[in-house]
Amino acid sequence: MVEYNIFKEKFIFYFNGYNINYNQKIIEDFYLFTEYLLAENKKYNLTSIIDIDEIIVKHYIDSVIILKYFDIPENSRIIDVGTGAGFPALPVYIMRRDLKIAFLDSSAKKINFIKNAAANVIKTNNAAFDFYCGRAEDFGKDINIREKYNFAVSRAVARLNILCELAAPFIIPGGFFIAYKSKNAEEEINEAKKAFEILDLSIENKIEFNLGNPPSNADAFATPFQKGAFIGDGICDNIVDNKNIGENKNENKRVLVKIKKLNKTSSKYPRNFSHITKNPL
Repeated sequence: MVEYNIFKEKFIFYFNGYNINYNQKIIEDFYLFTEYLLAENKKYNLTSIIDIDEIIVKHYIDSVIILKYFDIPENSRIIDVGTGAGFPALPVYIMRRDLKIAFLDSSAKKINFIKNAAANVIKTNNAAFDFYCGRAEDFGKDINIREKYNFAVSRAVARLNILCELAAPFIIPGGFFIAYKSKNAEEEINEAKKAFEILDLSIENKIEFNLGNPPSNADAFATPFQKGAFIGDGICDNIVDNKNIGENKNENKRVLVKIKKLNKTSSKYPRNFSHITKNPL
């Protein structure tokens, strides 16, 4: 396990570098969650990312950066579709404890992990979280949670046209779906135009950034321990290798696509998953 002071310095370094606000309580919560994640990961294989720098950047910053770029009103209801081990919604909640979060995943192992983390590590009140273990296309037909959320978020690996059909039924008219995409975002957006039309969705905003490149102002915030930490510290080793820089820059591209739901979703959607995958919108 990493020592708290080392974790704190790394956390401050990266969060300052990406200009993301935090306080002492947030650092402590992320530290406790990191310890729990790494301990449980040895039992259940929750994530392949186990380096502390990579956890902070690729799990935490990549999750909470939506709070920097988009307005999430106070007390918003958010559903994380295909949440896995709780990303992005659990880090978002650590930053914003006013939010009401629903975690949806087909893996009971991962939903139980989030439940235990919420109760024993994050120590939230029961009213803040809902947990749904099952398939999104099934819960999307459930009148108890259909069109109940201001936002849906997803870092799932499915293509955007498929994710739109899975996420849209959960969102209230006038609400938003924020999709976390990467280097193929433009291709997926073009591919999803029919889905946008059928589901009455419209792209409101799109934010592009590079997650792997050192922030230009990072060293301005660094302690002596951290100076130059992006170089030779694991996560960015390849980026400073000239022969790999172009390839890694592309691999580390991130695109946040904010999609507005204009009207109620037809009861025809979501379809059965076999139909969604074999004949995507």
